[in-house]
Amino acid sequence: MGKTSLIFRLIEQTKKINYQTVYIDLQLADLDIFTSIDKFLHWFCAVTCQQLHLTANLNNYWDNDINCKINCTIYFQEYLLNNINNPVVLIINELNKIFEYPDIAQNFLGLLRSWHEEAKHNDVFKDLRLILVYSTEIYITLNTYESPFNIGLSIKLLEFSLEEIQELAALYGLGWSTTQHNQAKELESLVGGHPYLVQLALCELARYASDNPQAIFKDVIKLDEIYATHLQRLLITLQKYPELAVAFQKLIQYGDSVQLDNKIAYKLESIGLIKIEGNRCRVFCELYRQFFAQQDFDRIFSQKQTDTHTPINTHIHLIDNTTQIYNKRYLDAFLDYWWRKANVENTPLSIALFDVDNFRIYNAMYGQEAGDICLWQVANVVRNTVDYNKQNVLIARYKDDAFAIVLPNTNARKAVKIADNIREQVKNLAIKHVITTNKMLEFPIVTISVGVASVIPDMDVSHNVFTDAAVKALNESKKFQGDYTFVSCNFRYGF
Repeated sequence: MGKTSLIFRLIEQTKKINYQTVYIDLQLADLDIFTSIDKFLHWFCAVTCQQLHLTANLNNYWDNDINCKINCTIYFQEYLLNNINNPVVLIINELNKIFEYPDIAQNFLGLLRSWHEEAKHNDVFKDLRLILVYSTEIYITLNTYESPFNIGLSIKLLEFSLEEIQELAALYGLGWSTTQHNQAKELESLVGGHPYLVQLALCELARYASDNPQAIFKDVIKLDEIYATHLQRLLITLQKYPELAVAFQKLIQYGDSVQLDNKIAYKLESIGLIKIEGNRCRVFCELYRQFFAQQDFDRIFSQKQTDTHTPINTHIHLIDNTTQIYNKRYLDAFLDYWWRKANVENTPLSIALFDVDNFRIYNAMYGQEAGDICLWQVANVVRNTVDYNKQNVLIARYKDDAFAIVLPNTNARKAVKIADNIREQVKNLAIKHVITTNKMLEFPIVTISVGVASVIPDMDVSHNVFTDAAVKALNESKKFQGDYTFVSCNFRYGF
């Protein structure tokens, strides 16, 4: 039985005992409803009243000078529940929709939790029954005391057995007999007993049943079509949480021999990607293994974007216009991912920050256009010197005339060697700098100064501290009058 079937059976039962029922499907809410918690709660109250055949009267109970969650609580307690003689069963379907809006989710789920606690001593709220229906494929961080998911009765849909898959196939009109169940076995071997994935496959197969009652699974199903949306949603979820992506990557690569952190394992299980069996973890099904094994985790997750509605492989707003290398936004995402990954794998991570010596003087003497050309030339040298296409290396514009190179699996000694090579290549450009007539300023050619930091990351320390150390090292290198590489005093692993 799927979630929808279970919900409507519950609704039929509530009618038999004269309970009032409110069914709210968050998928039906317009997008603008999710712009603020106040607007969302207005909509939530209005829909509830409509289904209870009451006039909304929201203006009489909504005070803009107080918290909107308090307004909503007062509205339910003093108006809505007081005007209903029988208990109210409030069913919220597709609750996971609000997980896409963390601020609303935190506030609304905390509100539902408070109503549950209120019912312990408030007779009005004792007449409110809450049924929350959601997919575990979306993960959100909630404090234990705010979450409604660790109270009440939790019902988790069981996986279909082989026999149940055969029975369901028969309901779809497929000729999968109990004696000839190879098709059912093939489906089970791909998606396990995942109710949703089984249903998708059977719906697709049923389209061919009239022409071919014995339709063979492998001859009909196009995995890249029927499961595309589901798989992309899981991929985007992992994109939001790099620590889960790193752990799941290791599980795919090395199998159940990998020992995952308990918290990480629980979160991966909660979004449906793994099964926990005793002290071991395994990928939930072969479909997930095949799909995620084909993904370039390092490239995908280092290209994480803050706008989750933008396709993962889109580079819009990630490229610096002047230098045509990645910008600070991309740098932050890349560094966040590799900081977590290097921590899990206990490998070194280095960063080299460099800027053009006396660039303000260069810009003042030759103009902004010449300055932009100079920056482009320097960035191009770095691109040609560091083979980032074959390595997990990022070159990005840090700010103004400063650039960054992030070097995973590289200690300080190797990072310094790379930095020194870049310094020499920049000098080989022989870009004319400033020579004044009085000889007080004399910089024959453009040079760069470099600050290097290297460490095996610790998740108790923010990667911002690591970047700050590189900035300090860069400032120290400037004290040597330019064209110098300085290594951080505190972050110098392997030097």
